[in-house]
This record gives sequence, structure tokens and C-alpha cells, in this order.
Amino acid sequence: MTKFSSLMTVVLVVVISLLFIIGLITIVDDNLQQVDNQLHAIVTSIDQALLVQPPERLRFWLPSMMKAAGVVLLEIRDLDHNLQYSLRLPELMSAEDDYVHHVMQLPLMQNADFRVNLTYLDPFFGSPRWIFSTIAMVVAMACMPALLVFALRRFRRKVAGHEQLETRANRILRGERESVARGSVREWPDSASSAFDQLLSDLADAREERSRLDTLIRAFAAQDAETGLSNRLFFDNQLTTQLEDAENVGTHGVVMMIRLPDFDTLQETHRYANELREYRNTLVNMLSTFVMRYPSALLARYFNSDFAVLLPHRSLKEADIIAAQLVKALDILPITPLIDREDVLHIGICAYASGQSSEQVMESVEDATRNAVLQGGNGWCVFDRQVPDKGRGSVKWRTLLERTLAKGGPHLCQKPAVTRDGVVHHREIMPRITDGDQVLLAAEYMPLVQQLGLTPNYDRLLVSQIIALSASWSQETLAMPVNVDSLLQRPFWRWLQEVLLQCPKQQRQRILFELAESDVCQYIERLRPILNTLVGLGCRLAVTQAGLTLVSTTYIRTLQVEVIKLHPGLVRRFERRTENQLFVQSLIEACKGTSANVFAAGVRTQEEWNTLASRGVYGGQGDFFAASIPVSDELKKYSPRHRV
Repeated sequence: MTKFSSLMTVVLVVVISLLFIIGLITIVDDNLQQVDNQLHAIVTSIDQALLVQPPERLRFWLPSMMKAAGVVLLEIRDLDHNLQYSLRLPELMSAEDDYVHHVMQLPLMQNADFRVNLTYLDPFFGSPRWIFSTIAMVVAMACMPALLVFALRRFRRKVAGHEQLETRANRILRGERESVARGSVREWPDSASSAFDQLLSDLADAREERSRLDTLIRAFAAQDAETGLSNRLFFDNQLTTQLEDAENVGTHGVVMMIRLPDFDTLQETHRYANELREYRNTLVNMLSTFVMRYPSALLARYFNSDFAVLLPHRSLKEADIIAAQLVKALDILPITPLIDREDVLHIGICAYASGQSSEQVMESVEDATRNAVLQGGNGWCVFDRQVPDKGRGSVKWRTLLERTLAKGGPHLCQKPAVTRDGVVHHREIMPRITDGDQVLLAAEYMPLVQQLGLTPNYDRLLVSQIIALSASWSQETLAMPVNVDSLLQRPFWRWLQEVLLQCPKQQRQRILFELAESDVCQYIERLRPILNTLVGLGCRLAVTQAGLTLVSTTYIRTLQVEVIKLHPGLVRRFERRTENQLFVQSLIEACKGTSANVFAAGVRTQEEWNTLASRGVYGGQGDFFAASIPVSDELKKYSPRHRV
């Protein structure tokens, strides 16, 4: 509409200018022709009068004709230029000196020996009457632009509603559907504006419905319907991932099984359903509160009244402390005559390490739980206390992490993410630290980094390392993990902006920032301006661990995410688990119409990949494609494209 207004303005200006010029030329020509006719009429009258009367008789009737034609001086001369007769108008004598005048010589047709010299005022600038006409034309010239501006303003007001409607339509076409508000009452045409409002409302309702459906699908795949906790299948997936992934060599942790009273049997016996249900909910909330204190921990309802807790990278000593705290916390629970508070909680504890099977670990923890029940009273039992304790105290962790930061940061490994066409889409950079001969994964030491307040320093070193690597490793897109805690701190964010602005645009376009899905959804309002700025600088966004937690998928529409990586627990034995397939299909449908593509992390077998690809997954990453490789100088110089 702005272009249309500009075009109309130009056309109107040209038309008005042409009309003004043509009118001015017409007026000038008419006036000149009128003056010429009047002068010729005077000469003709003199020529005829001289045939019957002497020149002295001309003064009786000639002044009126001279005054009408604006003639100041009339002279009749012979062929030798001798003056025969002269007549000057007294009332126009001053005008001859004050105004512009012209002289015209005309012959007499009947008196060929004489010539008439006429001195007359300029028709435009030679007399006051013409001055008024000139002023009128000037005023008209000044009024035309004013009238044009007024007309354009009225026109713009008339089409302002159409411009607003067009602006809203352009925003919708750019994908800003969530931020487009309802149209104002000034939008025009009214029917189109109302149609936009109705369609946007229906689209918002459809998205909310899809979001609820996605949440229900996630809940079906990973959540226990009665308690809202993770279910047994999801717990087994996570434990299996910990034990079987080749990346997790040396992985260790603890599994706890918490056995509560059989509330179903108690309800049948005592028939106090509401009181028993409330007491069970209180116990479950207490367990959830304790587990939330430990990053990466997982609480699931394993079977009936048995609840399982997965504590990756934790030691038996820490499990003992947790069990003791749980037993002590029973003192704050309300007293009910239906349940003996001294016989409520029985905990079995078992350590696990990479190389074991999930069945073996769960059998061991169930044996420990049965022993705890046989011991009587609230208590816990540890299975096989001879398992080597790989835990580290806080002092050892701080010393190890500070030494790592002092040496320049963690070591870097890379693993390619491959599309269905067999082309490397990007390479994920995975940090590692070493403690003697032992290599520690980020999942093991990052909770301690956060706990000790070293996250900003750690992320600064990691980002600096990866940006330097990106500069020397051209043509490769590198994905770097960044903690949300660091991004939300203003000093780190300012530092990151300065570092990125110092990089060439082509290099920034090869940087992919990875954030965990749960963190993105939890802090989405605070992260949105930060992530939009990163995208504005040319960087790209990836969301990892998709499906690990029960969150909404609305972030896919509100953020410019390019890559969404499934959690390895969802990928494990994917071809056998229809509920996981349903979840992945729902996630892929949610990505349609956006720039996001779904990748599967932790792919290990051909069957997994075939099923994932058939369900629409864009790419994969895992040991099936390539194992992680330490970043070395040779790898920086040569980056072969992997083909499936």
C-alpha cells in the first residue's frame, strides 16, 4: 500500500503540473492574442478615421480605446519618421515609468505613407489589473500542493486500515503467527479482517489441542497415569542406556527401590479410600522432593507400591545418606491409625557399573529390598557392599575441576550427526575431563560444576575452545553444549556477544548452540530474547534430550530451532516400542511448517535406524554411524564426509 500511495502521489503531481503548465500557456496565449487584436483594432480605426477627418479629431474618441488596450503612447509618423501626431494618456503616464511596457509599429493600410507606433503596458506585469491575475495564479500554485497534501492525507486515512491488514498478512506469511494480535476496528475490508481473526483463533486452538495431544502422547510413553511419575518402561530405558552405551564406559551409579505399604489392599480392608490416597500422595511428594535435589536423578513408579530411583554417577555412601534422610523425614508425616509409621518405608540399594545388564541390576536391588522388608521397621539394605566405591568427595571434585579449568578447560571429542542421505549435518563437540587414567563424561561432572558455582568459567573456556576450533576447521558445522545457567547471567551473555561479534559471519553460521529441552521449556520467557539475538547474529539453535521430561512442544513454534535431538532412551530398541514410535511421529508432525528437523541420538543398530528413518526422522547420531573421536590436529585438517 505504501508503494501504491507513492505511485498515486507521483501521478497526481505530474497531472497537476501538466494542467498548470497547459493552463498557464493557454492564459498567456489568450491574453497576448487579445492585446494584439485590440492594437490592430485601434490601428484600423485610425486608418479609417484619417480618410474623413484630420488627426486632431482623433483625441475625442481614441483615448477610450487606448485605455481599454493599455496603450500609454500613440504616435503617427511618416515614412521619414517625422512625427505627425502624438497622443499620451495622462492617467497612464506614471505607469509608463513604473511598469513594463512594449512598443509595436503597425502600418496604415489606407494611408500607406504613415506608420503608427504604439507603446502599451505588458499584459502580465504592466498594470495593476494584471498583477492581480498573476497573484491569483501564484496563489493557485501554492494551493495546489496544499490541496494535494490534504488529499493524500485523506487518502492515507482511508487506506490505513488496508495497510494494517496487509502488514498483519505479511507478518503471518513470515511465520509470526503466535505474536499476531487480533485486528483493530480500523482494518479494511472488514470481512477480510474478521476472516483473519477467525482463522488465527482457530489456528491457536488447533495448536493448543496439538500441544495437549503431544503432552498426552509423551505421558502415555513415559508417565505413570496414577502418580504422574515416570513409568517402569521409561525407567528401564534410562537404565539400559546408562549400562549399554559404548560412550559410557566406566559409568557407575546407584539404583534404589523404595517399597511402600500396599495401599490397594489397605483400601479393600479398611475402606478409608480418601485418607489412604491422601497419605500415599504425601509419601510420593516427599520422595519427589528428595529426588529433585540431585541432577539427572530419576524417580519412577516401578510396580504397584514399589518406586525406583536412578542416581547416575552416585556412590553407595551418598545412597546411604539419602536413605537415612528419607527414613528421618517420616517423622514429619501425619499420624494415621490405618498405617504403622514405624513400618512404612523399606529401601533396597544396589550399585551398578557399565557392562552389567539392566535385568541383573534390578534383580539385585529387588533382593536388597526384600532383605530390608525382612529386617522389619523403616530401614534400608545395601546389596553387595564389596562393589568398589567410585565416588569422590566435594573436596576432590573441586580440586579436579579447578585443575581442569586452570589447564585451559576440558578435552574435546566429536561425533558426527548424519542425515538420511548420508551427509554429515554437523559434528557434536563433547567435552571430557580426565582424572588420572579415568575419562569422565560431562553427565558425571557437570552436576558438580553447577553445584560448585563454576558453570560460567567452564562455559567460557569451552566456548573459546570450540570457536577457535571452528575457525581452523572450516566448512564444518560444530555443535557446542551451553548451560542455561550461564546464558541467564548478564556478564557471561555480554562476553558471549562480544566473542561472537569478533567472528566472521560465515563462521557464526557454522556454530550450533545446544540446550537441553527441559531447561529451554522451564526458562523459555527469559531465554527467548537471548536465543533470538543468537539467531540474529547468524548462529543456529539445537534442542537436546527431547522426550526426557514431560514438556509442551510449543517452543518449536516460538523459537527458531533447527535441530531437535531425541534422548537416547527413546531410541533404544525403537523398532519394538510402539509408544516411542507414536511419540516421535507426533514430534515430527509438530515440526512441520518450521525450520526444525528431528535427529535421533544414541542410534546403535540398523533396525533402530531403519525404523527411525521410516517414521520421518531427518538424521541420526550414535555408534551405528561413527564413534566419538578426540579432536586432534589431523582431524582439524581433514574432515571426511561419512556415508551410510
